[in-house]
Amino acid sequence: MIVIRVLTPEDAESFRDLRLNALKNNPEAFSANYEDFSNTTLESVRERIQITNESFILGAFNNDVLIGMIGFVRERSNKLNHKGNIWGSYVSQEYRGQGIGCKLLNETIYRAKKINGLSQINLGVITFNDAAKRLYETLGFKSYGIEINSMQCNGKYFDEELMTYHF
Repeated sequence: MIVIRVLTPEDAESFRDLRLNALKNNPEAFSANYEDFSNTTLESVRERIQITNESFILGAFNNDVLIGMIGFVRERSNKLNHKGNIWGSYVSQEYRGQGIGCKLLNETIYRAKKINGLSQINLGVITFNDAAKRLYETLGFKSYGIEINSMQCNGKYFDEELMTYHF
């Protein structure tokens, strides 16, 4: 049975391992890179996954093994804090196609809607990740643009589709 819950500092090692897996297997999908993150201390990871009302990381667990994750953070500026951003969405390859990404995203939206004054969620997805784009569109995200050459990975440029969800 898959359990979705907020990650706590006690999950730091599992989060670090899954994040490294994501950055190694799908480097073009993330702005972070494997080499930098692999040098991150476990203590730094613990600090990163501190829970607040406006920033959290959800994990999908199968028998206490972290198999998926999604991060959410609210913008801090008074002029931008009506928006939140999704980052680091990933499901282990062997668990894809089972609705885990959908469960993670639905729970993120549910929690974000409870944040006072928040009215939209933004995210970026690499343009060739059709499965992720379909998932986001199915849940109500709309495309509002393409950032050309958004990332460079291994000497190659990748475009990112920018998407938003309005409450």
